[in-house]
Amino acid sequence: MNRILTLALVLLSSVALAQPGGDGGKPTPKGPPIASDPVNPYAQAPTDPYADPPAPPPKPKPKKATPDDPYAEVPAVEAPLPPAPPPPKGKATKPGKANPKAKPPKVDPFGPPGPDPASAPAVMPGKGSRLTDPYAEPAPLPASIPARVGISDLTAVQGLLAVQRLDGWLLFDRDGENPIASRLVAPEGHPTRPWFYFLPAKGPPLALVHSSEQRSFDHLPGKKLTYVGYRDLDKQLKVLLKGARSVALEYSPKAAVPSISRVDAGTVERIRAAGVQVRSSETLVQFTKAIWGDAGRTAHFVAVHHLMELRKDALAFAAKSLQTGQAITEYDLQQRLVRGMTMRGLASTPPVVAAGANTADPYYVPNAAKAAPIRRGDVIVISLAAKVDKPEGIWAAHTWVAVADNAAAEPVRKAFEAASLARDQALALITDRSRKHRPITGAGVDDATRAFIKKAGYADNVMHRTGHSLDNDLQGGGADLDNYEVRDTRILTPGTGFTVGPGLYFAGQFGVRTEVSVYLSPNGPEVTTPAQDDIELLLKR
Repeated sequence: MNRILTLALVLLSSVALAQPGGDGGKPTPKGPPIASDPVNPYAQAPTDPYADPPAPPPKPKPKKATPDDPYAEVPAVEAPLPPAPPPPKGKATKPGKANPKAKPPKVDPFGPPGPDPASAPAVMPGKGSRLTDPYAEPAPLPASIPARVGISDLTAVQGLLAVQRLDGWLLFDRDGENPIASRLVAPEGHPTRPWFYFLPAKGPPLALVHSSEQRSFDHLPGKKLTYVGYRDLDKQLKVLLKGARSVALEYSPKAAVPSISRVDAGTVERIRAAGVQVRSSETLVQFTKAIWGDAGRTAHFVAVHHLMELRKDALAFAAKSLQTGQAITEYDLQQRLVRGMTMRGLASTPPVVAAGANTADPYYVPNAAKAAPIRRGDVIVISLAAKVDKPEGIWAAHTWVAVADNAAAEPVRKAFEAASLARDQALALITDRSRKHRPITGAGVDDATRAFIKKAGYADNVMHRTGHSLDNDLQGGGADLDNYEVRDTRILTPGTGFTVGPGLYFAGQFGVRTEVSVYLSPNGPEVTTPAQDDIELLLKR
């Protein structure tokens, strides 16, 4: 009887130790953050505080998938078993023999959950990718997908304001000129007159709108101030900003970051006339609009799937036309892509389909009146960008190079190899900084990419930046990979996305570009579109 009581006490004590706070008075270690927690981009990945001793999760059993399939389903990860209770005191059981009197271990229903397979990286480069060093081993599962901070989450926004020592964030728009403010505030309808929505560092938000358009803002929290004419506007603006000394605005000193510089100079002067200092909202935008969130990340991968299928279909159609001798132009191929995007419910920009010498222009787009025929031997560049046509849709962008022949000319092949290696250089740098928990700016990535291109002997053939931010807008509100067109010193933030797409252009001859979309998880970059390592040959030998 005493032995049974002793065994029960041991089992109960082991369960109590597994419970939060059941460690005998010692501080309870913090578990992995939930999705709503603010994510420290430079923190170490959390470990299981209950494992004894900590052990890596069992290797997942991969499901059968086609090699190099970027859309293969992520293998599920089994949850680790709870720690076994200590053996009961008394006579030890010999190895290999079961103790008939021993009771089965009691499972703690409140123990920590296993890893979430949905948080695993969705796409990694397929076989044959040169990025063997950064991607040789599967990346650890991210602690969580950083949640998008909406302006309705006033506590989180005010925390960001406190860190930057700002008295508020003043969102302003006139007739849709500021896509950042209009997307975050989301007024109903389409107000055309100037409006302000002020998120103070303390207290509830305030709105200042034209009296005839007040109904467009009724759904927003906070008090509504109205004006009728410009005299009322100046007076009410001072009421709105009463007590504020410095506010954030979609403003960039000397327009250093054009994607943030959305408020006109006259409005900036009007705010300064109210006795308020104006500062840039670039950091606030990174943690609100630019972060994808769980729903946005999912929507992005849906767009990626559609773009890859459309690109494959377009090049297969071009190859068949060439093989059968059927005439085909850049515009024919572009319109096939446009129809496919419409049928799949995508919002998109006009696809770039360039052939021959037109590939030397990175901004070339064919139309019905201007389109070149695609002939055997031509270099073909297809550049696609689209998103699911829903509020949570996140853009995906992808550029692919093919040759209408069974082999690529040596100059084309060497130029493409330099561009693709420069892309890999950028991704390797971001991966290395993520693993070391060190920040990297968009300008820093662009510098490293162009330094590689210069070393390869193609410095004079660069015509644009390395990449740009992606979110609900194609030109997103996050950091761009740019120290060429503008100097973007913003730090790449986990939870945001961007493109990496270096290109080389030879006037009057040809151009090549390899572009991928990237999601920056807490564990490092995830390449969400296939990274092209070799030029696609449309005709077989």
